[in-house]
Amino acid sequence: MYLYPPNINWKSEFQKEKELLTSKFEDNIEIHHIGSTAITGLYAKNCIDILGVVNDISDISKVKQHIIKLGYSYKGEYGISGREYFSKKQRKVHLHFFQYDDINVEKHLNFVKVMQNNSFLITELNQLKQILHAKHPQNKDAYQNGKEPFYSRINKML
Repeated sequence: MYLYPPNINWKSEFQKEKELLTSKFEDNIEIHHIGSTAITGLYAKNCIDILGVVNDISDISKVKQHIIKLGYSYKGEYGISGREYFSKKQRKVHLHFFQYDDINVEKHLNFVKVMQNNSFLITELNQLKQILHAKHPQNKDAYQNGKEPFYSRINKML
């Protein structure tokens, strides 16, 4: 597991993926850049996280093959009920689809909203990530668990 300093290219890489994805959908989808790469100044694992919001999660079955043809692997719910999850290895991307009324939509969008342009929280999370990465360089679960109290606190904001 690697932790990378902020990269100005993450936003344009998201934009490129968004354009690819929206070309496969009609007008019934919202695409959002989420996670650490969506926050200017935040360290990240160099993986673009994308949230796709749809009116009906069953609609994903109609476009699943198109998404796979774009280089994504289909993973199903992958441990989160109500999610349709895809990943891409070449230019690492995690694509999370949820129905508009799923609690995870609010959670992901709230994180970006609270963190964006909040230098105090960005500094705090960067320090936490660096400490956890040094402590658990090969243990993704321990790294993730160590960040959980911070994320829980963010989810209570707004």
